[in-house]
Amino acid sequence: MAIDAEDRVLLVRQWRTPASRVLLEIPAGTLDVDESTGVTEDPDRAARRELEEETGYRAGTWRKLAEFWTAPGFASELMHLYLATDLEPAHPDERLGPDEDEHLRLERRPFAQAVKAVEAGEIADAKSIAGLLSVDRMRREGPGLNPAQPLTVPMRTYRATVIEYAMASATVIRRSRASLVFATLFAAAAAWAILSAETVLAIVWIVLAIAFATGLFAFPFALLAAWRYRDRILQETAVGVGPSGFVYRTDTYVGETGWGTFRRIRETGQFLFLDLGPQQLYVPLRVFTREELVEIRRLSAGAGFGPDGRRRSTRGPRGLSPHP
Repeated sequence: MAIDAEDRVLLVRQWRTPASRVLLEIPAGTLDVDESTGVTEDPDRAARRELEEETGYRAGTWRKLAEFWTAPGFASELMHLYLATDLEPAHPDERLGPDEDEHLRLERRPFAQAVKAVEAGEIADAKSIAGLLSVDRMRREGPGLNPAQPLTVPMRTYRATVIEYAMASATVIRRSRASLVFATLFAAAAAWAILSAETVLAIVWIVLAIAFATGLFAFPFALLAAWRYRDRILQETAVGVGPSGFVYRTDTYVGETGWGTFRRIRETGQFLFLDLGPQQLYVPLRVFTREELVEIRRLSAGAGFGPDGRRRSTRGPRGLSPHP
């Protein structure tokens, strides 16, 4: 079970002769046996090899979930199930490729969609069903995937308001490069209008410069979107924090994101922003007590994030790994 930073499951689509069809499966393979000694390969080692061969990715964090017999009535096949996270692509010159008789096509499915594919019968491979449902059960029953490091800020449930969504969106837009560029251009245009004694035009450019510099130009659009799609955008959300990272849960997503995955964590205005690069999550500060905010700041600093929210190092809180 390989899951990337965007909570997508890595799956391979391949032809299976006994089934007479193409199946969508999690990466897997067989244990090699040394012909000279008869020693069977360590499953931990084989799991890493098979993940790289079939997907081209390596995992920074591994957790063994289970062992199970596939058909104990007539077969001796014992399967070892792992959870692989903190994925990074292997260097092309170093990557282990698939076997000559393997013709694989890599697919990525959001975790929730992959579970639905099991329920719909699209994923019909036993090991894939076992892996997906096992992780899904753990996510639903536990606060996170690392019970050895319990949450120090317990799960807090909230629902953002339309105004909060619009304000958060405006804050994110305000910090974008495009917004700053437009604000600078409008400010320059305002200066030119003032020098040219074009008072009305100068006022228009000044208003636009302020709107882009503050992100307020995005506020009405975000307000309209939040109101129109409030059932999808303003879902009930639960969030908790611990030494491993953040546990984030909605009706359509359940997952834990390690400290090392974030590019930046900062408090701005009334929100806590979690920067994942292509995606930014926000949590209203009202969700936490004053003591819990102090704990989040302590964990953030321990994970190597500076006062400006940028990561200074890759160490985890109190020397722990930043990944769950």
